[in-house]
Parts: sequence; structure tokens; C-alpha cells
Amino acid sequence: MTTSLSAQTDQILRADQAQELRALVAKRKDSATVGSSNNRHCHSIAIAGGKGGVGRSVIALNLAVGLAQRGASVGLIDASQDLGSLQLLCGLNGYWNLSHVVQGSRQVSDIVQTGPSGIRVVTGASCLLNTDIGQNLQRNSLLTQLKAFEQELDWLIIDGSGGACGMAQKFALAADDVLVVTTPEPTALAEAYSSVKGLAKSAGPRLGLLVNQAESAHQAQRILDQLQNAAHSFLRIDLHRRGYLPHDHAVQASVNGRSPFVVQSPQSSVSAALFELIQRWSRPQSTVSVNDYFTRLLS
Repeated sequence: MTTSLSAQTDQILRADQAQELRALVAKRKDSATVGSSNNRHCHSIAIAGGKGGVGRSVIALNLAVGLAQRGASVGLIDASQDLGSLQLLCGLNGYWNLSHVVQGSRQVSDIVQTGPSGIRVVTGASCLLNTDIGQNLQRNSLLTQLKAFEQELDWLIIDGSGGACGMAQKFALAADDVLVVTTPEPTALAEAYSSVKGLAKSAGPRLGLLVNQAESAHQAQRILDQLQNAAHSFLRIDLHRRGYLPHDHAVQASVNGRSPFVVQSPQSSVSAALFELIQRWSRPQSTVSVNDYFTRLLS
């Protein structure tokens, strides 16, 4: 009886959360129809910083899918230099990417793939910073296409994993929010602080921290305290505590199955924690500027 009641309560809470986010999305869409289409703002989140292997791509994918499951229109950008990681994680197998758009052989609309729960996946974004785009006419055409893609979205998630430090910072600095991911491993903590330090001057107010693969809430809280105290004492910034995702075998199972854990194991502890993260993020704060993400990135 107690278990059944708890399950019913959990379903009611999730339904309320879903209804609240759908109402928020509808309100934003309604406001976008008033006046210029530029009135609509797509909120961008860059998953950045830290060392390889902390789970940035997995988090980026599941965050995007989780938002889409709550009724939002979501884009997911793979800004990794190692092409194909996000495609592998969500069972896609596309050949065309943004590098072909830069070369002029494809349009942005040609290379957008539909992923789980309807998210719109674009790969090969690292070429936007490490390739000479060429003449202003070509650059303007590319920017126009990217802006048209963004204007159809409520949220844009950027997976910056695998890129060089300078490149990852550029993708992060253009976003409305930056999420630095770490794990309890000492080397991951050191790398996370190094990333925070590198982004502090330009992105300080937008920096958030998430502990992945935590063994307990107590361990995650201790890590958040440690990094927050260091950032406050030495960098004079306060990090947004985005919480933690627990260590859960459902994550590895989802990677092996090429399916997001919020789809493959929605009742798992890690899915519940991710939905809590989404709920706390369902009311976007002030943005970097009135410009869209790709305008900031390519300016």
C-alpha cells in the first residue's frame, strides 16, 4: 500500500512538473508571435570543462531528451572534434554534418537529424571555429541558416566535450548558461577547477557545477562545497550548484544500448535526478545578450 501510494504521488508530481513546463513553453511561443520573430529567445546551455570521461556527452543528450519529454523544442549540438559520439549514444548514423554546410555542399536543414523524443541533432560543429569559413557572403549565408534553425527551438544544448581548451571555451562563452561537469575522482576535480578558472572572467555569473557519478548526496555536497569555496576564495565568483547525478548502472546500460537513460530506464535513480535538474532549470534566467547563440559564437 505504501509503495503504491508513493508511486502515485510521484506520478502526480511528475505530471504537475510536465504541465508547468508545457505552460512555460506555450507562453514563450505565444510571446514570440508578438512583433518580430527576434522576440523569441532560445535558451542555450553549454556542457563544458572538466576532463574526458566525466560523462558530458551522456549528460548533454539526456538533458536534451528530458527537456523534449517535457514538451519543449530542443536542439543538440555536437561540438566535439571527435565526430559521432552523440550519434552513437542515441542510435543515429548520419553522414552529413556542419562541415559539409561550410563547404557549401549541403544546407543546415539537410544535416539536422531527428533524435530520441524528437530532439534535433546537429553534428560537426567544431568546424565553425577551426575552419576558415571564407568570404562574408558565405559566412552570412551560414549564419542565416543557423539562426533559422535556432529560432525554431526553446532550448539549445551544446556538447563541447573532446575539444581543445580554447575551442571549448568559445562554445561555452557564447551560451546563456555553462555547466561544468565533474566526478568524485581527484583528477576530475582538479580539471573542473581549472575549467572554472579559465571561464571565470568572462562567464562567471553563468557558471554552474554538476557532480556526476556521485556515490551519495553527502559526497556530492562535499564536492560542491569544496569547489564553491575555492572559486569564491581565489576567483571571487559564486558557482550555481546544479546538484548531482548518482552512480547508476542504468547509465552504462543506456550507452551499451545506444539509447538515453531517460528513455531506456525512466524509473532509475539517475533519471529521477536528471528530471529534478530540469525542473530547477525550467525558468531560464537573464540571457547573455539580445543576440542569438550563433551570432555570439561567430562574431
